[in-house]
Amino acid sequence: MENGYRKSLNIRFHLDPRTKLLLLILFSVVVMIDVTDGPAYIVRAIMTYIPVVLVCLEGKPHVGARFTVLFILATWLMEITQENIGGIAGMLILFLCYMITQFAPTMIMVWYCISTTKISEFMAAMNRMRLPQGLAISIAVMMRFFPTLSEEYRSIRDAMRMRGITFGGGKVTKMIEYRLVPLLFSCISIGDELSAAAVTRGLGAPVKRTNVCEIGFHSKDYVVIAVTLVLSILYIYLSV
Repeated sequence: MENGYRKSLNIRFHLDPRTKLLLLILFSVVVMIDVTDGPAYIVRAIMTYIPVVLVCLEGKPHVGARFTVLFILATWLMEITQENIGGIAGMLILFLCYMITQFAPTMIMVWYCISTTKISEFMAAMNRMRLPQGLAISIAVMMRFFPTLSEEYRSIRDAMRMRGITFGGGKVTKMIEYRLVPLLFSCISIGDELSAAAVTRGLGAPVKRTNVCEIGFHSKDYVVIAVTLVLSILYIYLSV
């Protein structure tokens, strides 16, 4: 069983959870600096595709392809809108495209961290960093909350389709009753279930926890950290 787990880590470009956390912090800092042209924009464009490459190396190239198409389309639409479309419609399109190009890299990095990190790996990394258990448990519950909420929404959507209810039977206002209200009640139960699961696993016990999974920095972690750190420093230097 342990050999199989190690083999799966070797097949995928699996990074240490602490590496992913550092990349997320760096990307969060970078997106706060707005640059539209010049050498800094080229560095930013290169950094934008770092999470795309990581997602593809994790065995999910379809997600990377969707992000690439979305980013290129938003960039192209922004240029077209600035030249040909004005008024309120142009402002709305520009705002939407700006949000995509500005925050999409961080959003896909968040998705990458959540979807490729097991809770056991995350807790082991937090123990290595000696973070307070309250903070580590809160982040772990949050990491499981959003994927579970997404699955719950898909289940509600499928149930509504089976009953012939699509967008409230033709009335958009019925969406609140048919989709959002069940989802809100599901949020309450999901939070309670995740909290109970955390207590059942002994996450809040005042003892040192053990972990079956193995974590640690490897050569690929150092390479990714070095590349991202150099690009981040270069981007900040060129944009100031």
